[in-house]
Amino acid sequence: MTLPRSAGAALVLIFLAAHLALLPKTLEDLDAINFALGVRHFDVAEHQPHPPGYPVFIALAKLSTATLRAVGVDGAAPRGLAIWSALAGAAAIPAVFLFFRRLEGRDDLARWATLVLAASPLFWFTALRPLSDMLGLAAVMWTLALAAGQPSGRHLIGAALLAGLAMGIRSQTAAITFPFLAIALLRRRDLRLAVGAAGASAAGVFVWAVPLLVASGGLAGYLHTLSYQAGADFGGTHMLWVNHTARAIAHALMNTFIWPWDWWLGLAVCALAAAGALRLAWRAPLVAGALLVTFAPYAVFHLLFQETVTIRYAMPLLPVIAYAAMAAVEGLPARAMPAAALGIAVISLMQAIPASVHYAREGAPVFRVFDDMAATAHGGDRVDMIGMHASARRAAEWATPILPARTVKAPHGHEWLTLVDLWKAEPAARVWFVADPERSDLALFDSRARDLARAYRWGFVEPPFVGGSRPAGVDWYHMQPPNWMLDRGWSVTAEVNGVSARDQAGPPLTPAIAWLKRQPQETTLVLGGRHLGAGTAPLTLKLGATTIETFSVPGGFFLRRVTLPAGALDGGSAYVPLAVTSVGHVSLEQFDAQPPGVPMFGYDTGWGEPEFNLAEKQAWRWMSEKATLWVRPVGRAVTLRLIGESPLRYFDAAPRVRVLLGDREIATFDPASDFDQAITLPADLLERANGQVVIESSKFFVPGAAGAADQRHLSLRLYRVGVD
Repeated sequence: MTLPRSAGAALVLIFLAAHLALLPKTLEDLDAINFALGVRHFDVAEHQPHPPGYPVFIALAKLSTATLRAVGVDGAAPRGLAIWSALAGAAAIPAVFLFFRRLEGRDDLARWATLVLAASPLFWFTALRPLSDMLGLAAVMWTLALAAGQPSGRHLIGAALLAGLAMGIRSQTAAITFPFLAIALLRRRDLRLAVGAAGASAAGVFVWAVPLLVASGGLAGYLHTLSYQAGADFGGTHMLWVNHTARAIAHALMNTFIWPWDWWLGLAVCALAAAGALRLAWRAPLVAGALLVTFAPYAVFHLLFQETVTIRYAMPLLPVIAYAAMAAVEGLPARAMPAAALGIAVISLMQAIPASVHYAREGAPVFRVFDDMAATAHGGDRVDMIGMHASARRAAEWATPILPARTVKAPHGHEWLTLVDLWKAEPAARVWFVADPERSDLALFDSRARDLARAYRWGFVEPPFVGGSRPAGVDWYHMQPPNWMLDRGWSVTAEVNGVSARDQAGPPLTPAIAWLKRQPQETTLVLGGRHLGAGTAPLTLKLGATTIETFSVPGGFFLRRVTLPAGALDGGSAYVPLAVTSVGHVSLEQFDAQPPGVPMFGYDTGWGEPEFNLAEKQAWRWMSEKATLWVRPVGRAVTLRLIGESPLRYFDAAPRVRVLLGDREIATFDPASDFDQAITLPADLLERANGQVVIESSKFFVPGAAGAADQRHLSLRLYRVGVD
């Protein structure tokens, strides 16, 4: 079965029409925001856009954005960027076909491999995004197409010129274009042509480099900005060059070769590509060698020095994977290659088209939340400040004209301190907070003072389409002045513990400060954590200038309740400081402070420390086979909520879990999947048990081998425990 030539033209036209109809209405990734700011005012030092500057892409985007705005197109800024992705995606298709055909002269293989690439989830979707990736790929593929096969001298000069220009779109293109040009020039063995090609490349670079340096204040200013960015990349990104554990290598390979096609399809395509690579090496070793020399430098650069979780960075490798995959089935019966290509294309589009429609209709999560904030405030809701995690700062900068309150650009990793300072100065302030769901520092505030208004997510599987997008999902919280808030030096989550360790804050180095809201009533404090040293450690609590209690904590876990009498928090400023100091190394992992009648709880015996895993995007505590919670009796029934992971991940059968108050069993359940249990604690039984709630599980395991350091008994992994 041969794909007619007219079908190729139809493919390009359909591709272009579909993408022009679905151009996004919002910006999304941090890079897209930087590009839009660069279109508004080009300044590489201010990351408008980020280094190296992308001057060719910005120049084109300035033209398209101005044109769309002039004719009244809504969302001219994101669409002015994204239109080049759509045009480039359509332009890349014939270039890919020409390159494939000139490699070996196998027209059918070239056509079907081109179809597989054009329909692949990452290629299809990236042609909608307001980013430079697709335009860079189109420039790469036209460079390769011009230089492939038996090119004329004029074609080689044109390819060299385009390779130089392409670096002004995406500098990484040089890792692919120049190795292939070198091969083509070596084959010609024409010194004059080689010099001419070098001059053409230099001219292509000159076209964008001179304006870039002028706009950047000269070579010295530009190099300073570039070196600063390079240092930030090495210090702040998760690259394999820095972290090359077996797990990191496995994730990098999956992100690069499998996820661009989605998971199961990616496994199949990569298996075909591996077989096809062997077939190419046997059938056409010179072609296989040329492909290796062309694409291996970028693959190595990408795997070692780029964040592979940003899936779009792997797109320049898709053409060679598609070609090798189709080469694997080319030698099978006549209809095998068309059937395989059409099957891969249909499965790809079944994923890519719904995601594309959703992307065009809804926009990015972070911009949806800002739109909703503007609409909510227009409806009359009052807000005094908009806070956010640092991942949303750049988006807020772009959205400033529509935001209904002042925004605070807090430093990354210490965003909560801005809210602490706000409420100390403005104790009645209402805050809307845009939270990164992977962060846990809002645990430093009384949970009763924050309410999740709405969670915003992409609405489709992220890795093949927007994997690594910054920011990704966000949560919108309404926050009221809390009963308490924690300053530096605490360890209530694994993330916060890491911040305290880096800041060298908390006992015994510095006091850990809690700010308690002024009120006339008696207040109960819950303080818990671990003494990490030997022996006992004295712990001192000082309210303002008055020491209210000193007690010794033994090695290991502790839980302490302290009652502040009525009037202790009355008078003075809006928030009163409570300082916790210790001579020994104490990790402060629990805190609460509430007036009478408010349910409270604390982790007592049988619980582990707070943990977090970035890959799972989950925080948790382990429970042993018998663990105790203290739940405050408040004169009414209290609902205990336990949310946890399926124990069948660790056991071959569901454990029996019992909840007891004293000697009374009040609930049992047998979790065989992730669970969410709401358990009513009767008031009289809770009072008689002095708040001691025992949770027992019939199964546990020991994570360490015999003789290993970790001999904990682990039974249930709890994501959340709460009382109401």
